[in-house]
Amino acid sequence: MTLDGFLSFLALFIAFYAIVSPVTRLRAQLHLAVQIPLALLAVLLVLYFEFFALLGQPCRLPNADACRWLVFPSDGRFAPPQAAFLVVFVWMIAAGGLSFLLKPGPRSLTTIGKIVQTLLYEQRFAELLDFIRSHLGLIEAAAGRRLRRQRMHDWVADANWVRRRNIRAIMPVELEEDEKEQPEAGYGKRIYEGFRRRIRWIRYVLPAGHKAEAVAHDIARVLLRSEELRKFLVTLRPDALPDLMAIKLQIRFDFSDKVLRDLIADTGSRLYQEIEHNQNLRDKGGYAIPEENVLLRYLFGDAEVAHKLGAWKPVGDEILNMIRGGAKSGYADDLNDLPDNFDDQRWRDPTFVCVRYFDIMVHEAMRQGVPYHMWLFYLPLILKELDDIYDTSRETIDTLAEFPTRNARLMYEIFDVLGDWVKNIRHLDKSSPHAAVSDDGEFASGVIPMDAAVALGTAMATVALSNRIGDTFAGYLHDCVLSDIASLSRKGLEGQMRAMLIRSIISGGNRHLKGRYGERLKTFVAMADPVLRHSVKDYTDALAAAFPEPGGRR
Repeated sequence: MTLDGFLSFLALFIAFYAIVSPVTRLRAQLHLAVQIPLALLAVLLVLYFEFFALLGQPCRLPNADACRWLVFPSDGRFAPPQAAFLVVFVWMIAAGGLSFLLKPGPRSLTTIGKIVQTLLYEQRFAELLDFIRSHLGLIEAAAGRRLRRQRMHDWVADANWVRRRNIRAIMPVELEEDEKEQPEAGYGKRIYEGFRRRIRWIRYVLPAGHKAEAVAHDIARVLLRSEELRKFLVTLRPDALPDLMAIKLQIRFDFSDKVLRDLIADTGSRLYQEIEHNQNLRDKGGYAIPEENVLLRYLFGDAEVAHKLGAWKPVGDEILNMIRGGAKSGYADDLNDLPDNFDDQRWRDPTFVCVRYFDIMVHEAMRQGVPYHMWLFYLPLILKELDDIYDTSRETIDTLAEFPTRNARLMYEIFDVLGDWVKNIRHLDKSSPHAAVSDDGEFASGVIPMDAAVALGTAMATVALSNRIGDTFAGYLHDCVLSDIASLSRKGLEGQMRAMLIRSIISGGNRHLKGRYGERLKTFVAMADPVLRHSVKDYTDALAAAFPEPGGRR
């Protein structure tokens, strides 16, 4: 290779670097500590061989055989230009191999942090996402002290023991007679603990990794607290949200709350689209969540994720605030309008989509055996807010229609979903924590069918005692409850669930209402279809026993 050829190679390399993607150039910066010394060595060798006639030195080794391998042959079979080409060729292979094999480590976190800060400042969010997604695992591990060197230091320093000692230091001192007897440690355990005590001094030698931990926390904090980045993600790149929501750091909870709030507040968001296209049912209740629904798949594919994130709160709170502020925003007027074309427009209605969101979440929690109610009690709260703005005073409203307004349709959807959760007990395996019914009458038992029955009773009490909802529509919702009761068997676990649902409806969801509530329920029973009324005789008998006629009249 001549000098002109080497300069041409450098020009081609610079041109190639200029046309590669910005993310590739950013990633290349993480390996500069290795690539720059390698490049300098290669350039120096090439220049040495190119100017070998001026810079070449004779071999001064005493061993002639060794010198034979260190000098160029006199017959020109292997000349300095060829050596320069060989150096460039080896350099190319080594540089490419290193860039492929080298993975960013703790020392790269400082560079990653600077790149993240720059991209955020310049609002190059698309490049930032493509760059950072492959490094989130490193950031999470360093911030959580799960890197190998961090775990080794903590093991030697017995960091968990220090934490336990600090916790014990703030606990009240117990009397000796109150202290629980601790089992005596075994021989192997005593040897193990003794060994750790003797090597604890090594913690002063081993790197603690505190700097990497602090830098990783800073990167995560900058990413998850950036309002502009979050809005970009929600609007344009919702597919990247699960990666950031999955970072196992405390700050992710605030980020997830804001993301879910933004998603439910935007009727054109990815969440609305996924819920609309997630209507395929499973064989035994619940919904099948396809892979392309990345948000629902992340939250409910493993319902424990939604449980840990508290995925119900930001969505439920946002809908409650939206309904409460409906008078100013115009949402209340829209809800109290005719329900014409509602089936075509329902997937853009925040309350309807919220109900479906809870439906998917609760069904998946039941199916997967998550031992929690997933705060399904948000639905009766939402229904109460809908009742507060319920209005059928417009001349165009037909109060005798099945659904006088859009508001009425949403109330029906809530009753329908709550009833489905109760009836889903028939699809649960016997080993499921939700396949149980007790007589404790707890408000929140963690058993979803039981809690759904309590929520349904609360919703029924809201409707029955409402001064805004007419008897016709209230009676229709009561008929829906009677249908739920009638669909449950009188035997086995379903029979227990049926009895529990009856008690919940009559008590108004454990509120133990008296007087007017009982009279309203009796009115609805009298309005019900005789066949339906006959199929729930156990309900009518329990209602008569709970609210006897004055003077003993039957």
